[in-house]
Amino acid sequence: DLQRRALESASRFLASSSNSNVVTRHPSDPKTYAMLEGVNSIPDSSLMNGDLREWYEALRVTRDVLLRAIAMGLGMTSSSSPDDNDVPDHSPDYFVNLHNENNDAMRLLNYPPGDENTGNRCKEHSDYGTLTLLLTDGVGGLEAYVDGAWRAVPHVEGGVVVNIGSILGEWTRQELKATLHRVAGPASAGISSVSKEVLVGAVARTRTSIAYFADPNGDVSTALEQGRIGGENDDGGKGEVEDGNGMSVS
Repeated sequence: DLQRRALESASRFLASSSNSNVVTRHPSDPKTYAMLEGVNSIPDSSLMNGDLREWYEALRVTRDVLLRAIAMGLGMTSSSSPDDNDVPDHSPDYFVNLHNENNDAMRLLNYPPGDENTGNRCKEHSDYGTLTLLLTDGVGGLEAYVDGAWRAVPHVEGGVVVNIGSILGEWTRQELKATLHRVAGPASAGISSVSKEVLVGAVARTRTSIAYFADPNGDVSTALEQGRIGGENDDGGKGEVEDGNGMSVS
């Protein structure tokens, strides 16, 4: 029920004239969006915005659950003393602790209907941060690039799409890779597993989605160097990561 209410609230938020100062038309893709940086950036003036705030808080909880699961999947199951600077922290909470500043954003997106000549509704890209959690209304077109072809990402009622960002790819030395994805239209280029007829049907409908972008703390480069995730590379170098001050916006 929260997911449904959040999507409905996102649609109303983007359509409301009172939010025109934060709603932007994308310069190249056929879509409008609003980037909300932090829960407190959402005006607490209506039930609509209350639903968005509640969904934002739920996504932060989900982010931490996923980051903890990823750490455990990578074998980070032990902990070290915080006073022992010679022993890297390989605890399940390592990634979670690198996100405790809540350096994140939630993007509300609306794609207007198109026709058989519509190409990408959202250009192909991967996200910059660590994790992206995407909620969609089920209108098709979302594709991921896998094994040399664009493949449909299925809509699962009650679920969210999880994308790996480039920073997490760097942290794990590409054991987890940033996901190249797009929202395709019938005129999109490249080999697709989805028929043109299906995409014509999808692009005829308005599409609403909410993307949550998780980025690490501002001092992530220092923290990562101290933590040495996975130890040293074969050539003796330490893992490096881009400065975490940016935000995933494409």
